[in-house]
Amino acid sequence: MGEPPTDDDLRAAIRHGVAGTSMPAFDGIVSATEVDQLVAIVKGFTPATFAKRAKPFVLGPPPPAWERRGAELWKLEGCDKCHGAGGRGDGTARGTAEPPYDLTTQPFRRPRAPTDDKRKAIAMSIATGLTGTGMPGYAGTVTDGDLWALADHVMTLNAKAAAAADRSVIERDKIDDDKASPLELGIWPGSDPDEARVFGAPVAAQGTPPSSLAPAQASLSAQQCARCHAKQAREWTTSVHSQAAAWGLGARELDHAVAEGTSCNRCHTPLAEQQPGGPGYDASLRAEGVQCGGCHVRNWERRGPPRVAPSLLPAPGYPLVELALYERSDFCMTCHQLPPRTAVNGKPLLNTYKEWMEGPYMARGIQCQHCHMPNREHTWLGVHDRDTVRQAMNVGAKAFVTSGVVNVEATVTNVGAGHYLPTTATPALVVRIELFDAKGKAILGARDERRIGRSVAYDNGWRETSDTRVPPGEATTFARAWKAGRTAETALARITIEVLPDAYYEGLYTERLATKLPDATRRAYETALARARGSHYVAEQIDVPIALDSKR
Repeated sequence: MGEPPTDDDLRAAIRHGVAGTSMPAFDGIVSATEVDQLVAIVKGFTPATFAKRAKPFVLGPPPPAWERRGAELWKLEGCDKCHGAGGRGDGTARGTAEPPYDLTTQPFRRPRAPTDDKRKAIAMSIATGLTGTGMPGYAGTVTDGDLWALADHVMTLNAKAAAAADRSVIERDKIDDDKASPLELGIWPGSDPDEARVFGAPVAAQGTPPSSLAPAQASLSAQQCARCHAKQAREWTTSVHSQAAAWGLGARELDHAVAEGTSCNRCHTPLAEQQPGGPGYDASLRAEGVQCGGCHVRNWERRGPPRVAPSLLPAPGYPLVELALYERSDFCMTCHQLPPRTAVNGKPLLNTYKEWMEGPYMARGIQCQHCHMPNREHTWLGVHDRDTVRQAMNVGAKAFVTSGVVNVEATVTNVGAGHYLPTTATPALVVRIELFDAKGKAILGARDERRIGRSVAYDNGWRETSDTRVPPGEATTFARAWKAGRTAETALARITIEVLPDAYYEGLYTERLATKLPDATRRAYETALARARGSHYVAEQIDVPIALDSKR
């Protein structure tokens, strides 16, 4: 209708975002006072636009639904010329470069608030039009009753549209089935009896080693395995697996007395001999975390992948069982996938295996081992490694000035991870956008950050507060704009991707340290927090020159 948005319109956009665009929702993140402050900032970008006070349009009360009348008006008012006869966005007329989106397959972008009336939101869009597009306003052109009727027809067109499903979500019936007959945590669920001896049950104590084994072979210590498997041991020493019992697990045990056989120990220290109070407990073995024996030794038999490396001499007295399981992703799922009943908002906190199954890599035969154990390396590089994360993503950006406003768009595409980027709720990627002048000096107030990750919290039960991760092959875009009061000084935009590999635990450790704790527990948490904070790194940083007086 040519009217600027009202303050309430702007508040709604800030609070609830704009579906179908990169504008996120800030409801619950910023306060009402901060929303009002943001409204003032937005209006300050184009003062002339808001010089005239917006007059809200008041729509008459809703009459009974009249879809048939709406279908007639769809043609009479020329809606089909742009939107197409069936609402698929395939009309012959074009008001803008971009065609209208398909009303039959894409859900509505309004209403913004989940509790708002969808029928009224559609009628209001028809009445006021969409400024900046070819969609005119029909208020004053047709009666209020006809506006409602058109909305009824649009709702009919959109009746079968559905939002793009989160492929990692587990179906409700699967969750219910697992609650009724729960899968055991940390257990391989397959049926092959030979493969089940690896992780088909909690790892049993090895017992007394047979006399046929040499002393080094009769040990579960990684230090003894290194005598023959020197390359693998050196790689393992640098891995997060070797630190699985050190990075916070000790602090959590002191704080909550994590018991033997719980899910934490099942994956962090899988051998029975690593469990305090268990048969043959060895504290030095426990300190090794996920080590050689935890994956490869059962009843004093070595188990591993087919095709032994030719660099290894055969050891006739040491039994070897070759299993294809070691080259498949379901070997990794034991510790990197929780069962359906643990779902938070439809997704377990560890959901990597399902993300891989639903993505493009499983169909192509690409296993976890292809990326995380190339050439059978035992480093298991992941989110703690800069090069691995850089290989997983592509960062693109553009920066330009229009109408006295500096606009920056940064896009992060998941080009190399076979699961979500990042996959669990533990790490986070921080996308930082900053403006700099020609001398390389940061421009005051021109900096913003966005988080890529899954945010969860525990308060008498888990809850998910947001999930902005990027599925395999998909992308996310962040846009930011600043009023260019000093356009001549603005030379470039810097896009920085900082990785916080243990972001969730940083918050947890900090929270626990704010309480009264025994000295030993406090020291353990302080050590874990220092290690977590020390793992931060910048994965990518690019500078983008700002195109002045550009139309994008």
